[in-house]
Amino acid sequence: MKNIQEMKFVKKLKKLDKKQRLRYGLMVVGILAFAPPVGFIAQLFGSATICGNLCPRMAIGTAFTRELFMRTAGVALLFIWLGITFFYGRWMCSHICPAGNLTEFGSKLIPKRFKIDYCKILDAPLFRYGFLGAYVLLPVVGVSSICCSFCSFSVIPETFGALFTPRLADMLMSGTRLFSVLLFVFVLGIFARDGRGHCHLVCPVGALDSIVNVLGAKLPFTLRERVNQTDCSGCGFCATNCPASAIKVDKTAVEKVKIDHRRCYQCRSCESDCPKNAIYYGKLSKQKESWNDKETEQILVLD
Repeated sequence: MKNIQEMKFVKKLKKLDKKQRLRYGLMVVGILAFAPPVGFIAQLFGSATICGNLCPRMAIGTAFTRELFMRTAGVALLFIWLGITFFYGRWMCSHICPAGNLTEFGSKLIPKRFKIDYCKILDAPLFRYGFLGAYVLLPVVGVSSICCSFCSFSVIPETFGALFTPRLADMLMSGTRLFSVLLFVFVLGIFARDGRGHCHLVCPVGALDSIVNVLGAKLPFTLRERVNQTDCSGCGFCATNCPASAIKVDKTAVEKVKIDHRRCYQCRSCESDCPKNAIYYGKLSKQKESWNDKETEQILVLD
């Protein structure tokens, strides 16, 4: 059974277009850069993972000032991460983050019938922002921080690294670490529809990144996934295949297809799936022009 799934996985890789090949290539680079046993960038800061001095999660919340001096590299990484998202979209979450990348690759080996689509079961943005609020406020009211106790950034790469380093396996087999492995690697990981349930629901960096993504998407000079409404037929193929349930279709509206940038993590599969090539990665100005053209056409028809 495992060999059959691996063969299917290889066949799917061969069918990928350039955009998806680029994405998977960068995902591998992200794993090599921030996950054991290689972690060539993480090791420059004294760790084999994105955890430790390079952790961007620690800077989120009331401890920001302390972390600015104690964990400067992690704070810098957080600002670089969010800066890239603001101008170019969620490249860091979808292409570089080792936690999401590892479980997404792992999920490719799991049959679809065993996967859970958390984005359809739950209101993912609401759940995600609620978790971010708890993440920031719990330490304020005297509850122990959940930053390191339940951390997908460390647990997922370390679980992968345990395949090569037995010492890591021993660290993961007790207490909250074992619970985190079961939760992030399996329940919200490889058994999620796209392998990124933990990204959609319980990642504070992902939640903050989502907010920045929405704010940046409103500006005319930023790059995002956009829809050329003139070319769109409203077939809904993109919405059906979107792993984050980020696309809504209404054939009766001028804007037939809408992309929810709170949910979208820029996997770019919609670009590849669209039979009309109506979805593109680019600026808002081009999208607005397509809406105006469509509105003009409708006015002329009514006249």
